Amino acid sequence: MVKVRFAPSPTGHLHVGNTRTALMNYLFARKEQGKLVLRIEDTDIERSAADYETSIVDDLRWLGIFWDEGPVRQTDRLAIYRAYAENLLERGCAYRCYCSGEELERKRKEALHKGEPPRYDGTCRDLSPEARKQIEGGGRPFVLRFKAPAKPVHWTDGICGDFQFPQNAVDDFILLKQSGIPSYNFAAAVDDAEMGITHVIRGADHVPNTPKQIMLIEAFGKTPPQYAHHSLLLGDDKKPLSKRHGITGVRDFRETGILESALVNYLGVLGRGIPQEIMTEEELTATFSLSSFSPSDTIFDINKLIWFNKEYLRNIGPEEIIKRLGLHADCRDRVLALRENVSTLKEMNEHLRIFDDAAMNDEGRAYLSRVGPPDSFVRELRGLLIERSVTAFDDLIRAVEGKAGFKRKDLFMILRIFFTGRKSGPPLKDIFHLIPKDIIIERIDRYLADGGRA
Repeated sequence: MVKVRFAPSPTGHLHVGNTRTALMNYLFARKEQGKLVLRIEDTDIERSAADYETSIVDDLRWLGIFWDEGPVRQTDRLAIYRAYAENLLERGCAYRCYCSGEELERKRKEALHKGEPPRYDGTCRDLSPEARKQIEGGGRPFVLRFKAPAKPVHWTDGICGDFQFPQNAVDDFILLKQSGIPSYNFAAAVDDAEMGITHVIRGADHVPNTPKQIMLIEAFGKTPPQYAHHSLLLGDDKKPLSKRHGITGVRDFRETGILESALVNYLGVLGRGIPQEIMTEEELTATFSLSSFSPSDTIFDINKLIWFNKEYLRNIGPEEIIKRLGLHADCRDRVLALRENVSTLKEMNEHLRIFDDAAMNDEGRAYLSRVGPPDSFVRELRGLLIERSVTAFDDLIRAVEGKAGFKRKDLFMILRIFFTGRKSGPPLKDIFHLIPKDIIIERIDRYLADGGRA
């Protein structure tokens, strides 16, 4: 049976790149009728926090990404890692290393100065039993290192094809730190072997870790899983996606008003060679294949995500939007009038203010200051609204058109600002009858009270 895992570290909120990894594992498990394990890799004791774990779990549930086993925390499994380490030590596959941090740092700098990649030089690898006894007699602290076999490592990647790491590409890396906490690669390899993980689907930044994990799992006497490394997400400048590109966290997208179905849909087709874009979760599952993903780096286009979100907003019922925004049921007509012209729930909420808030935003005030509609025109407009002599939008336009010599474009912009308090929004004809006339009159009165100045 297929068994995959999503293994976030609780050192921050869920990033959109990690979300893509979670979704790929989830869809693969569903497609193959397998299982997904949620594993919390919290061995970075100083940076891990329970609040981040709670946040990650909450975001996954919001997205509809559910797991079959877990959450399993690595800090609850320390005894298992130590048992595996002792077994490797007894079998001669690991050894105690007594090199101090200062020694290792000096050697690292020397290697960099020579233009060589830093790697452990094996100082403690072949110490005699007598030398070890003498060192340990002095109570010198140690780490446990893996005795990496001098052999090449090869695997056929489910997305990227063949990988070949030559002999001696892997140095003797640390298994257990002085504190007894396992290293990332050791804990991940033990867990994958113990949990029966059949496929590891993760980002391409993990490629250098894979030969280490393959060597370890083989040293355990078990068969490594199949690996698939998907492309990393880049910003529009083709650099790794980060906060400088704008919002990148699931929590931020939620607060912005992105629908979970839109985010899942976008991430589910991103980087894939498929003709269809709008897809349900069932369609994403049915069409999922690792071979459909390109190994090339993928641009995360926020504008494309917003397009997806706009499409989803257009197709969900107004009652669902009302429920999500916590509105009263009598807002249905307003929501319907705005739905075609907003991209997010947050934008919908902001636009709904035009019906109940007589304020005018800075952009609108600046425009009126520049165009300067005469008080006579503004008062006539106010009078028409008070007398309610015109109730239809077209009738109002006929009543004021040609007044004060405005071009039609300017006239419509002036009316939009007085009617809605802003320069942009849905077509006036669609919302004029929904805006309480008292709100428009109050907005005009504020403008006139300011002497016609914005």
